[in-house]
Amino acid sequence: MGAQRKSRFLSLAVAVLMGCLLGLLTACASTTPSPFTPTPLIPPQVTFNAAPDTLCQVATQIRLAPEALDVWPITVKAQWTLSREGESAVLSQGEWQPGMGELFVAFPKGAALPSGRYTLTLRADGVVLGEHTFAIAEDTAAVTSLGLALTPSGPPLTRLSGGTQHFYLRYTYRGACPGAPYWLTVRHQDAIICTHNATLPQAEGTESVACYRKDGAPLEDGDYHAELTLMGRTQHTLDFTVGDAPTPIPPATPTATVTPAPTATPEPPAPVCAPPFAAAGLTPAGEPFLPQQRFEWYSQVIYVGTRCEGLSPGTRWESAWYRNGVNVRAAGGVWNETGGSGVIWDSITGIPGAPFLLPGEYTVTLTLDDTAPLTATFRLIAYVRPEPAPTTEP
Repeated sequence: MGAQRKSRFLSLAVAVLMGCLLGLLTACASTTPSPFTPTPLIPPQVTFNAAPDTLCQVATQIRLAPEALDVWPITVKAQWTLSREGESAVLSQGEWQPGMGELFVAFPKGAALPSGRYTLTLRADGVVLGEHTFAIAEDTAAVTSLGLALTPSGPPLTRLSGGTQHFYLRYTYRGACPGAPYWLTVRHQDAIICTHNATLPQAEGTESVACYRKDGAPLEDGDYHAELTLMGRTQHTLDFTVGDAPTPIPPATPTATVTPAPTATPEPPAPVCAPPFAAAGLTPAGEPFLPQQRFEWYSQVIYVGTRCEGLSPGTRWESAWYRNGVNVRAAGGVWNETGGSGVIWDSITGIPGAPFLLPGEYTVTLTLDDTAPLTATFRLIAYVRPEPAPTTEP
């Protein structure tokens, strides 16, 4: 009996031990991590900032500025396609990632597209991230007038007086798409006096372009020809003359007895003024200090004036300042000093927070009592950041 009990006890102990081992193995197996399943990357949605809605028919490209609305996974690379709106045929395609900055889309073979509507689509892994639809406008731009003036808003002229240094060509246009390119050229004989190329800011309007010699020299007397090309086509030409018109000789009249008219009070003669100056300052006597035609970028004030003889108290004057053809200042006053001569002047200054005057081509007109305006021109040079000196190896 003792041997049997001992055998049973051993069997029970072995069974219990096996049960414990099986429990431990089961517990260990239950804590083993399951295989990792990566979360699929979801491409972010994209918006196009400042995207043009209309392009001119001469356009051969479009530039867009895509912006991801969410975090862009580093492994995601988007594909763009260009096609006609509503059509599946791809005209051009390429790749883009945020690190590339702008999305530059060249039209097929670098040629302009026919007028119509087009869609640029950005996709990643078959998912549409964003779309932009734009139109290629039909070429209907036309210049309706081209005229000559001494100021951007002055009356139209057919002739410029001798010694003129600066004038404006004013034109009107319609039917243009914003960004339509134009080119304006003025020639004297075979020499080019000035050229200007830019783009139209809107569908229709009036623009003025300044013309002068780069060295500021007066224009030579003679015949001049202006030509305005819009969208690659010559739209308007203008012929004008520089030089004083010849004084006509009145025809001889037979002598006759004439009753003398009552003596009238003669009108005071018009003031006679010297060519205007542009200067960095004025002396206590009102004379120009450091007159010049080129001013450095750190200029904070510039004076423009003229010395006149024959001034009478009450003579009114007006000034108009233009920077790159845009009016930036207008002023006026009355000459009330005695003596009949003096300097009439005006100045332009910076503003608090931006004391330096903006660079560009400046034109200033001074007008006395509705007489022909006097014009001064000068250039304010832009700041050029100096290049760092090259480092030398020791």
